Amino acid sequence: MRTAGAVCLLVAVTAAAAAAGFASGQPVLLPILCLLPAWPLMMLELAAGHRARAVGAMLVWSAALAATVTALCLLWPARAAAVVWNGPAYATQMFHWIATGEGLESQPARFVPRHLVEAGLFVGLSLLTGSLASLLLGVVLLNFMAYYVAQVGLASGLAPLALAAAWHPWSLIRIASYVVLGVVLAEPLLRKLSGRGPALVGARPWVVAALIGLGADLALKAALAPRWGLMLRDLTQGGALPAGAGAW
Repeated sequence: MRTAGAVCLLVAVTAAAAAAGFASGQPVLLPILCLLPAWPLMMLELAAGHRARAVGAMLVWSAALAATVTALCLLWPARAAAVVWNGPAYATQMFHWIATGEGLESQPARFVPRHLVEAGLFVGLSLLTGSLASLLLGVVLLNFMAYYVAQVGLASGLAPLALAAAWHPWSLIRIASYVVLGVVLAEPLLRKLSGRGPALVGARPWVVAALIGLGADLALKAALAPRWGLMLRDLTQGGALPAGAGAW
């Protein structure tokens, strides 16, 4: 982003778009509106040769989106259960892990292959669609993670520590890594459509950084998830899901 004013504008537009999608009550419309402020801006920056600015803009957008959707889910949990696709199911799954220690989060043999498949799907969709489809899928995942975070906050009595801890550090690294990867992998299709050729000068460090981040995500999750679940259990009164949170 070029200026502080541009950053503030992107945050405001992102919040407004997410709020409009949330108010619509349409699970399909919510992720589309959430992505609407970001993808065109990313492509404009890339077309102008400003890869770093595109990355910065997308990181600001993803942070603003996560904060906005979490706040909306906290304020209107019943509406959130109806509009955030997979939100209730994901929250139920995660609260079972918090309460019992059992689940995908604490089993590297299960989550590592799944993450690798997701990474491959993200790369393929990014290259095929200029990251439009991959980032839209990312928005869906980010939104139901935000729903889960809000449920942790409600279960804890809105304890700030619980809200912060529910954004697992490995998840934040994964989100940032996918954002960077999505920006860089949008370039080949953009360059092809504009007739500028396949060369991506200076892209390798960004790709390497994103891949290191995805590796760190797996390593931190394997190392920290069991203890993190115990901490969240203490913060949420034994891992009890708020009434109605796991139902559409």
